[in-house]
Amino acid sequence: MPDTVTSTSSARPVRRVGRTVNVIIQISLFVAAVIAANYLSCTNHKRYDLTEKRNFSLSDFSEKFLKGKMLQEHQSPVQAIVVMRRTSPHYSRVYHLLDEYQRIAGDAIKLEFIDPLRQTDRTLELEAIYGIKYSEDMIIIDGLANEDIANNDGQPSQTNTSIPSTGDAKADKANKTAQKTSGHLRVVRITDLYLQDDNQTIVAWQDEDVITSNFISAIEGSPRRIYLAADKMNIQEEDGQPAWIILSRMLVQQNIELRPIRLADIETIPEDAEGLALIGPAYDLNERELKILTEYWDRQQSALLITLDPTAQLDNLRIFLRSYGITARNDRIITVKNGQSLSNVQSIFARGAEINSSLGGKSTVFEGVSCSLEVRENDDRLLNKRIQPIALVKATSGWWGETRFDEQNPAFNVEEDYSEPLYLSAAILRGQATSDETANLVSKMVVIGNTDFLATRKTRPEQADFIKSSVNWLIGREELIGIGPKKLYRHKMTILPAHNAFITKLVLIFIPAAALLISLIVWNTRRA
Repeated sequence: MPDTVTSTSSARPVRRVGRTVNVIIQISLFVAAVIAANYLSCTNHKRYDLTEKRNFSLSDFSEKFLKGKMLQEHQSPVQAIVVMRRTSPHYSRVYHLLDEYQRIAGDAIKLEFIDPLRQTDRTLELEAIYGIKYSEDMIIIDGLANEDIANNDGQPSQTNTSIPSTGDAKADKANKTAQKTSGHLRVVRITDLYLQDDNQTIVAWQDEDVITSNFISAIEGSPRRIYLAADKMNIQEEDGQPAWIILSRMLVQQNIELRPIRLADIETIPEDAEGLALIGPAYDLNERELKILTEYWDRQQSALLITLDPTAQLDNLRIFLRSYGITARNDRIITVKNGQSLSNVQSIFARGAEINSSLGGKSTVFEGVSCSLEVRENDDRLLNKRIQPIALVKATSGWWGETRFDEQNPAFNVEEDYSEPLYLSAAILRGQATSDETANLVSKMVVIGNTDFLATRKTRPEQADFIKSSVNWLIGREELIGIGPKKLYRHKMTILPAHNAFITKLVLIFIPAAALLISLIVWNTRRA
């Protein structure tokens, strides 16, 4: 057998110092990475809404408002005080929603949460300042907030006020309260943020819509005023609510008041008018009323919103519109499918127009009766007069303007009917809109060849956004043009008793039994 060779070389020493240095370096890098990750996550906070319809993200309209000049250039930060019990089931939702408002708006919004059960002193202080007694959870939005409210110690700071001191502390306090409860103060009840059914079950949330609307009205104070020519339209409808009521509700959310007037009783449109609306006029304008309309349109910064009723004879109004590049045709936009005549027009919002900055390319359906509009966008004679018609809504292909709409079995006639493009809505700019010096003096008009879409249960969400964007564009609030908040509905699933019993057995018996059986098989396999 071979002799065993014994190694005479000494054992290699363990380099503990090197390993210690490597461990220290690795631990240091790990700690630095953790600190850097925490720092970046705190300074660059970002939320991700992974729901399919982005149900928990602020709408385009709200984000534009929070980042726009109306809020960011306001004379003082807007104070939002949430007086709400922490034990409320809605506390978490309201907290995260308003926290997102403050995150986007930055220093333009001051947010404070008060638990009336734990912070009774602060609750009583707010009652003394605003004169609002706590009876239910609410949100106080103050568009003229100052340091008096921000001080949590209850000691008001010295601030300038338009109300002089009387020397009486109680009288001064009452005066300040009266000043605070002016048009810049809004109180939103938490119960106003959602809709309930007859069983007091929440069926939908409208919190973002309500809160954003109240922020706008708190900043602007008194609502802007658009006058409605009430004597030229049918005030009441036989079926459902009239179009002007639906429009009025939309405008209230934008802090705009739709106030009816009678053209027969006035000599001129009031000077405080932000705009004039003709909603589905059933009667034509006479010479005197047409003169009032023309005089108002000739003003600087005038605004007209006109929705036409194709069934009404409006010769004078059509002549007025034609002189500025929009001709309302005496037709009906229809198509024929499977031998049936259809009048609910499939349409697309035109791209390029400022009103459609968020809606461009999206489709919608205008229900009811529609007439087509001829829009002379590139007419040199109009452009020389600084009049620019702009197409807003166009019917999709396959539709035509039928002139013999009273006859049965309509068919397209090249010689009599109108072919594509068919426009349902258009706008008019009068003035030098491209110059910053004169942009605020431009007159604007929006014409829609349909009024039925404003009727009850016919107004689609995208059409409501279109109307709101059009009105905001008309009165010079371009920063509020966008897609508004949508209601977040809760859908109920009804389960039959037999299905409920099966689901209970499945969860409590079958699934645990299957897991136990699989574990026994695995254990027996490893044991073998």
